[in-house]
Amino acid sequence: MKQAIYRHLFDLEGKNIAVNFRDNRGSYVPSHWHPAIELLYILNGSADITINGKKHTLIPGEFIVINSNDIHEAQCAQAYFEICIHISKEFLETYMSKSQVPRLLCNRDSLTKEQLPHYLALCQKFKELVPIFIQQPLAMDLASEAIAMKIMFELLNHFAVYPSTEKIPDTAKNQNRLKEIIVYIAEHYAQPISLEEISAHFGLNREYFCRFFKQQMGVNFSRHVNQVRLAHIYHDVINTQDPIMEIIDRHGFTNYKLFHKLFKEFYGCTPRELRQGDKLKSDLKPF
Repeated sequence: MKQAIYRHLFDLEGKNIAVNFRDNRGSYVPSHWHPAIELLYILNGSADITINGKKHTLIPGEFIVINSNDIHEAQCAQAYFEICIHISKEFLETYMSKSQVPRLLCNRDSLTKEQLPHYLALCQKFKELVPIFIQQPLAMDLASEAIAMKIMFELLNHFAVYPSTEKIPDTAKNQNRLKEIIVYIAEHYAQPISLEEISAHFGLNREYFCRFFKQQMGVNFSRHVNQVRLAHIYHDVINTQDPIMEIIDRHGFTNYKLFHKLFKEFYGCTPRELRQGDKLKSDLKPF
């Protein structure tokens, strides 16, 4: 099995809370999931976050919640700066009277009139993390994690949703099947994978598999496979000096015209421009 450049299960490495500041000129993270709850806040640029097949576009000053084990991917074709917080679900359960962490429904599209003031107040809380990152004070992790806890407290009290119990079995079954499919793709992406092969592998007919995958992921099967290939190619372009054509072949792309079109779409530049540094970060405005 090839070593993945992204992880299905985010490892907090013994910590209950992880606060990270990311400055990128363009990135794409294929579909993955993790037990930790994830909060994403955009300061500059924009990001397309797809959660359980639904696409959300974040603009500066907005954040979104990704619940435990939600299948999600992130695409940022241009320069951007973001704050990413991961909080252990097990850690949160120690504060819950019924040891159950509800789902948190919090994104711009779902806000009610009553929730809007709380959402805007939370956006201000995220901004409090910025000077901590810039100044790098003593015990900065302590200050950052304290703000993250305040954010989570407000989310639990104003954006909690308890799903109907009768819908849980089917949802869990579909999610488990989809995770198995995603893992299979992650392990075999560099090889040709036909619809007939993968649908038979999971005991499904071709037509049902296509409908199921598109419904759950928001994109068709072949596009997702190409997206996974792109992520590995991007990684090797910026981390090795291997010839670009060799990298493309190594990760399973045989249609070079399609490859160049998709790479420009996802990363906003060509592989050569990425490696040579022609795509500058000048479009990342100071905050």
